[in-house]
Amino acid sequence: MQTAEASEYAAAVLGPIESVEPVQGFVGNQTFRLRAVDGTVAYLKTGATIAAESHAIEQAATVGVAVPEILTTSLGTPPYLILAEVAGTPSDDPDVLVQAVQALRRLHGLHNAEADWAGTLTPLIDELEKLESVIPDELADRLRATMPPFIAEVADVRPALLHGDVHTRHLYAVDGKLTAILDWGDACYGDPLYDLARLTITADPSIVLGAYGLTPTESLQRTLSRYRILWSLAALHAEHAAGGDWFDPHVRRIAAELLS
Repeated sequence: MQTAEASEYAAAVLGPIESVEPVQGFVGNQTFRLRAVDGTVAYLKTGATIAAESHAIEQAATVGVAVPEILTTSLGTPPYLILAEVAGTPSDDPDVLVQAVQALRRLHGLHNAEADWAGTLTPLIDELEKLESVIPDELADRLRATMPPFIAEVADVRPALLHGDVHTRHLYAVDGKLTAILDWGDACYGDPLYDLARLTITADPSIVLGAYGLTPTESLQRTLSRYRILWSLAALHAEHAAGGDWFDPHVRRIAAELLS
C-alpha cells in the first residue's frame, strides 16, 4: 500500500488527513501513522493477518483486556485496520508486567474447541527445509528429533485465545498503569503457556509465572523452553517468507534452549 492509498482510506474515517508516515515494523506488514487535520492520530495496518488481529482485539476487549480501539476494519483488497492512538509508551515496569499477565489470564479464558493447536505447530518442523539457508543441518536434525514428541504431548490442550507475540515492547502504560497490549497480528488459539513462554524472553519469568498463579516446576520450565523454541521457529519462518534477514538471535535462542 502506498501513502496516498493509506490517506484515502483513513480520510473516510478521520476526515481530511494532514500527514501519513510509514512506521517501521515487521517486514510482513505495513503500518502508517496518520494525523488528521483536526489533530487526531491513528494507525493504519495492512497485511495478511488483519482478520486475525481484528478478531483477537474485539474478543480481548470483551473480557476487559486493554487493547487499541478499532476505528474501522476492511477485509477487502487490500485488507486494513485503522486503530486509535494508544496513550503511553512501552513499559517494562514490574507492576505493568503484572497487570499484563493478569490480562492474559482473562484472555486465555476465551476458547475455540475447533482450533487445532498441533496443526498450528507441526508445520514449523515439517517445513524446516525452507530454512535450510538459515538453520544449520545439525540443529535442524535435533529439532526434528526433539519437537514432534513435545507437540504430541500438548496436542490435546484446550485451545485458548493467544496474543502470540506478547513482549514488553507491546505493553504500553502511563504512570504505572497498563493502557494497552499492542500488535495482535500473531493471535491464534492454543496453549496459554505459549504466550507466557514468549513473554519470558523479554520479562522476568518469576514475575510472569507468579502473576499468572503458576509454580515454576521442572516440568513447567521444560514446557516453556520448548515453546520458546517453537515461537522462535515461527518467527524465523515468518521473517524468511517475508524476505527479511533478522535470523541470528532466533537461531541462537533455539540452540541454547535445546541444551537446557
